[in-house]
Amino acid sequence: MMRKALIAFVVIAFLGAMRNFGQDQDFSKVEMKVQKVAGTVYMLEGAGGNIGASVGDDGIVIVDDEFLPLADKIEAALKGISDKPIKVVLNTHWHGDHTGGNPHFGEKAPIVAQENVNAWPQAASPASAKPSPLTRAPCRSLPLKTRFQFT
Repeated sequence: MMRKALIAFVVIAFLGAMRNFGQDQDFSKVEMKVQKVAGTVYMLEGAGGNIGASVGDDGIVIVDDEFLPLADKIEAALKGISDKPIKVVLNTHWHGDHTGGNPHFGEKAPIVAQENVNAWPQAASPASAKPSPLTRAPCRSLPLKTRFQFT
């Protein structure tokens, strides 16, 4: 019984910490670091989840897009790799450090994700909640296609 209570406490503490992750972060101090993985595949490191980038003949596919306040820095880092346009944004899941840049990048390229990324608005914070990088972005930043729509 004590073990279950301890596990529940740890999970609740972790989720509470994740809810506040990024809220008070000073994004002006974040530097995007680019690492070449292999060939035309790169990884960008910033303030949240890493971003994958694959450069093709006609453009760039990015995997996740971190926080909205970092969008210009992400674009600048991508320009250091290639001057080709972003063709597709892939969201791995709904967390704000993976989808926060969707309002910006969704205006440049289609967003593709697993279908639960679209389910997140029902679980989003109420309108009265303090806005944060983890707060759900506007509908224009929702994925146009989800994995299960392709079958």
